[in-house]
Parts: sequence; C-alpha cells; structure tokens
Amino acid sequence: MSDDVPDADDVPDANVGSEVQRGALVNALGAAGKLAAPAFLVVVTRLYGTDVFGVFVTASALVEMGIAFLTAGFKDAALIYVSRHADDPEDRDPLYQALANAFGWSLFFAGVLIALALGVGPLVLPRLYDYGARLVFMVRWMALALPLLAFARVVVATTQGLKIMKYGALINGGLRPVALLVFACGAYLIMPSVVGLTVAYVATQATVAATAAFVFRRELAWTPLWQAVRSFRTDWEIIRFALPQNLNVMLDRFITNIDVLMLGAFGVSAQMVGFYGAGALVVRELRNIKLIFSGAFAPHIVRFHEAGRLRELARRLATTLRWTATLAVPVLLAVAVLRSDLLALVSAEYAGRAAFFMLLLLPIPYLECSLGLAGNAVIVTGHSHLNLTNNVVSGTINFLLNLWLIPRFGLPGAAAASALAQGLKAVMEVTEMRWVVGVPLLPRLFYKPHLAGALAAGALLAVSLAYVAPASGSLGYRI
Repeated sequence: MSDDVPDADDVPDANVGSEVQRGALVNALGAAGKLAAPAFLVVVTRLYGTDVFGVFVTASALVEMGIAFLTAGFKDAALIYVSRHADDPEDRDPLYQALANAFGWSLFFAGVLIALALGVGPLVLPRLYDYGARLVFMVRWMALALPLLAFARVVVATTQGLKIMKYGALINGGLRPVALLVFACGAYLIMPSVVGLTVAYVATQATVAATAAFVFRRELAWTPLWQAVRSFRTDWEIIRFALPQNLNVMLDRFITNIDVLMLGAFGVSAQMVGFYGAGALVVRELRNIKLIFSGAFAPHIVRFHEAGRLRELARRLATTLRWTATLAVPVLLAVAVLRSDLLALVSAEYAGRAAFFMLLLLPIPYLECSLGLAGNAVIVTGHSHLNLTNNVVSGTINFLLNLWLIPRFGLPGAAAASALAQGLKAVMEVTEMRWVVGVPLLPRLFYKPHLAGALAAGALLAVSLAYVAPASGSLGYRI
C-alpha cells in the first residue's frame, strides 16, 4: 500500500461511526420486526401442516433465485449511483437515468422469468419432485408476483443510497414478514391448502409494492423518473456492473438453497424437506445480524474507496465486524444448544427428532457475520465479476458435494456440503478484498468476540459430552 494513503488519524471522520450506528439501529429495529418470519414458520407449519410447508420451502427456494437474478445487481447499482449523485441536488438527471435503467431492466427480466415459469416449469418440476403438481401451481403464481418484488427492492435500495435506512428496515424487516403472517392466517380460514398459502404470498407482494410506491413519491419524484423513461438510454456501466452481480447473487441463493432443492430431487418426502427447511430457515435468520450493519456501512465503503482512504476503510470495516460478531456469537451458541427445542416449537411433529444437521449449518451464518463484509466491499467497489467467480466455484463445489453426501448421509450430508462451500467462498472474498480492493482484514481489531465465543463453545461441548446422546433430545437432555 502506498505511503500517500492518508491514515485514519490524518483524515478524521467522526461522523462515520455514528452514522453507521444510527443506520444499524434502524436496521436492528427492522430485524426485530423480522420476528414475524419465525412466527410465520411456526404458524404455517402448525396450521397448514409439515407437508404443505415442505412444498412452500421448495417453491420459495426457486423464487429466491429468480428475484436475485432480476434485481440483485440493479438494486446494488441503484444504491451506488444514487449515493454518488445524492449530494448534488441541482443535477438529478444522472440519478433518475440510473433509476430508469434499474427499473426497466428488472421488469424486462421479470417478463423472461415469468415466461420460463409458465412454459418450462410444468414440464420439468413434476419429473424432479414427487410433489411436483403442487409445486408447479405455487411457482407459477409466485413468478407472476416477480415484477412487484423487483419494484419494491429497487425502491428500498434507492432510499439506502440516500442514506435513509428506515424504509429498508420498515419494509423488509417489518411490513413484508408481518403481512405474510397475517395473510397466511387469513387465507387458512378460507383455503387451508397450497392454494391459500400461495394467495397469501401474492397478496403480501402487492401490499409491499404499494407501500414502496408511496415511499418513492415521498422521497423522490415520479415526474423526473417518467422523463428519464421517455428519454431512456441504456447505461452500459450499470449493465456491466449489474448483470454479473445478478448472476452472482442468483448463484449465492442457489448455494443457500441447493440443499433443500436437492433433497427433494433425491426423493426425500415433502414432510422431511419441510423438517430440514425449518431448521435451515431458523439458522438463516441469524444472517440478519450481519445485514443490520452491512446496509448501513455500504455507502461508506463507496465513499472511502473513491477518496482513496483505504487505511481508514480497513479500520472502519474491522470495527463494524467486531460489532457484528459481538451480537452474533451469543445467538449462534444459543441456537446450537436449543436447536431441537426450537424445531419442537415449530411443529409438534418435530419433537424428539435429532437436529444434528443444524449444528453443521451454523458455520454458514458465523462466516457471514464474521467475514461477510469482505464480500460487500468487493461488490460495491465495482468488482462484482469476482463475486460471480466466487459463487460459480463454490456453487459447483456445493452441487458436487451434495451429489456425494446426500445419498450417504441424508440431511447431515446436505448441511455439511453447504457449510464447506460457504467456507471456501469466505476465504476467496477475504483474499480479494486484500489483494484486489487493497483493504486488509486487520483481525487484531475484532478477534475478541470470537475468542470469547470459542471458550464458551468449548465449555458447552464439554457439558454435552457428559450426556449419552448430546446430538438429540430436549433441552433437559443437554443442560
């Protein structure tokens, strides 16, 4: 690193820490609102049954990959380009041109995916899954809601580029999971089946899109957006950034959900897929701890990088990683101890079943919370093609490991494959942040929460080994 890069002490920016903390607080409130997501898991499984929930988990995995392909790169581009032009209120034309590209291309790809869902889905899904007919129905209607999802996500990213974090927290962390819970309960009274759950999903996306339209009108303006649409010109810089990032995040969702998808394809029943999916969703919720800080910190990564303040960026990033780990480590340990009991709360049918696979899934949120900001730094500094490479490599390894491990070990094999792939991806991201972006990791600034967690985990392991069956049973069995 060159000597002319200013040190943090030479270029003070005391507002950054407070801005990240304020943004993280708003995001934390949104994450608290996401308690509706676990409530949805419990209510849907108990009302609709584990079999219907298994179909829903599989359909959601497919749709998550679709929405990532639609909007991931374009919403990140909206955040970056809005952040660049937000400080120039006199010249908003570049801002609205960027938004016109983000909205326009997202809706175009939504149309492509809808055509695939309607045309190809009925031919392929029944051949792969024993519950394919019900899966086709749910995927078809979820796909029709993709334009609504795309619109809402680009709007939220736009407000984050303006450093307004409350809407992302309120919409994604509050309104979306709460509305899904409410609509699912209401639909059960009329249609207690896959149909009712599908109606609840579509109604939720319509509600969120309507709210996003109100937010856009409040913080920006429709008239200059329509003018940008009428004079639309493709921004190739955005396209070059967004398309690799779309594929990148789609592959990331593929890595996240491949275990669920491949369990069903290997003939595992919808009920057992639901059991695994419930545990995976509980573990996945822990990644929201990272999202509390990453959304608030992303605009500062862009500003520090463009100003060449790489040493200060490294220190701010390490501080944010320490905050994230301080929150994440105790929660991860609690889930490790209470895993069987958490699944018993989801459904009485899961009571007494071993949930050892959840232990094998826990390294995934641990790595996300410990090192995940390295991936964010690589992306928002314009190197989304590297993340695409990371996901191609780790996704391929994940797929091959699932092919090998699921037939031999079942649910634990699927979990182990996902954890190993995530570990490989984390190593690649940290390496790229150091040698491509030029930002070192500085572990000396954030190791303490990890050391404390390792000591606590060792103590819990020693206690668990004193029992005959530490991998299964209730809370009383382990403590």
